[in-house]
Amino acid sequence: MAIRRVSILAGAAALLSPFAFSQNTGGVFGPVVNEDHSSIQYRATYDPDSEGLAQRVHYQQSLNGELMWRVVAAVRKTESSDVDFDAARGELWWQISEDDQAYQTGLRFDAVLRDDDRPHSLGVNWTNQFTLGDGWSARALLLTSVDVGNNTRDGVSLQTRGQIARGLETGQHIGLQLYNSYGSTDHIRDFDDQVHQAGPFVSIPVGDDWSVLGQALFGLTDASADTNLRVWITRAF
Repeated sequence: MAIRRVSILAGAAALLSPFAFSQNTGGVFGPVVNEDHSSIQYRATYDPDSEGLAQRVHYQQSLNGELMWRVVAAVRKTESSDVDFDAARGELWWQISEDDQAYQTGLRFDAVLRDDDRPHSLGVNWTNQFTLGDGWSARALLLTSVDVGNNTRDGVSLQTRGQIARGLETGQHIGLQLYNSYGSTDHIRDFDDQVHQAGPFVSIPVGDDWSVLGQALFGLTDASADTNLRVWITRAF
């Protein structure tokens, strides 16, 4: 599945502070890299209960048919500002599998910089995509990261994500996504203290180069935000 068509579903891991995690801007990103791809994307996530708002902009460009880089800038609403700096991120994607296979796999390497004496992080993420036929596909991700710098936490942070989706003849994509954060290998949280969210999405192409995604995520545990309302706007070049 071409990144040009589904780059709006890609994403980086949700930021690690409890406030930021209440506004999940992450995505269930696939492993496929298209040669000559480039795009820019804006994301916004709103929590109606806390009135929290997280926003991010990223630009990505492929180096060839196997490697792609991305840079991300993220801001969030805090007590002092509606657009307070949250994090800057660099990512490198590597498609391991050959093109045109029913099963695709790849890795993404992350480096995240944060302020306010929060730890930076380094991550390695494994992404898998399965073509199921009749327009259906599925994705399964394992995300890992370790803290570096000030106020680091022990262990390796663990997340998983999943998606089932269908491409329609009219060009839209519809589906269901699941996000799970378990804590770290040093301390796996009790289930009710873990963050688990799920919800439907629809991605709509607008012309040849634009697309818009709308989604609602719903919390499945006590530690999860009850609702996240999300919109992503992508421009491919």
